[in-house]
Amino acid sequence: MVVVVGLYVAAWAGGFQVEPLSVPNGSFESPQTLFVSPVIDSWRKSPKPWWYDESGGYLWTQLTGVFLNLPPEDPETIDNCDGQQAAWLFAVPEVGLFQDLEATYEVGRFYRLTVGVIGGGANMKDNVPIAIRLYYRDEQDNKVAVGATTCVYRTEVGYVKHLSDVILEIGRVQETDVWAGKNIGVEIVSELVFPTDLDPETGRAGGFWDLDHVRLEKSAVGPDFTADGIVNFEDLAMMAQEWMVCEAATVDLTGEGCVDMDDMAIVAGFWLQEAYVQPPTDSLTVVDEIQANFSE
Repeated sequence: MVVVVGLYVAAWAGGFQVEPLSVPNGSFESPQTLFVSPVIDSWRKSPKPWWYDESGGYLWTQLTGVFLNLPPEDPETIDNCDGQQAAWLFAVPEVGLFQDLEATYEVGRFYRLTVGVIGGGANMKDNVPIAIRLYYRDEQDNKVAVGATTCVYRTEVGYVKHLSDVILEIGRVQETDVWAGKNIGVEIVSELVFPTDLDPETGRAGGFWDLDHVRLEKSAVGPDFTADGIVNFEDLAMMAQEWMVCEAATVDLTGEGCVDMDDMAIVAGFWLQEAYVQPPTDSLTVVDEIQANFSE
């Protein structure tokens, strides 16, 4: 009962509760390096496309990697780096990092992916895009996007050594969604286009992004049984239909086997609240800043 009351108070104060999901090496701390390393543990790199010429100075595998952040007293340090290291990703078409997680898309959950991003490295050009994506794999093992968010670098911002959060949210997973039950995939990828952006006169290729602190969260199971986006009398009616049912109950929120007052307390905590994952206020502010700085 103490746990239920705690959930009730938290839900009433802040909307749907979120649970963190593991993103291995999400802060790019491995492997440890004294300077830079093209190796990034747990992450996979996008395959080298046929058109990329490695005789131009960089191997494809060198277009992403990890680096040691500078000491705090150095003016070039990333002042909000999570840990000691971050990653770089060159602004070249098809360059990306991805990994398939153990976690799966669960029916009834909402998901939020957050990545700390800095644009502008090495004289990055104007209007350069990068995307963060959540995906699943189809029967042919292809990555299929569930959702994506793109941010665009603007040269007037400069190369500011402070990470801004780029946030992607996807709505409640339905039983009919093809990704329901599939493993969650996380991807960070340059959205420059081949061959247009390789044109030496008009193309946008060049420069690099700094990346750090990749986070994934899912909503706690909430009482929006009708999936209409809000907890209201329709959800209460569904609970009434299964009141004190202790076998095959579909609205048992506590997982104890019966629909009772403990479940009712949780419904009360979400009453008339929109059933979507909402970022904390500071993250919303950061998103507004990103839209102002990176978007048209």
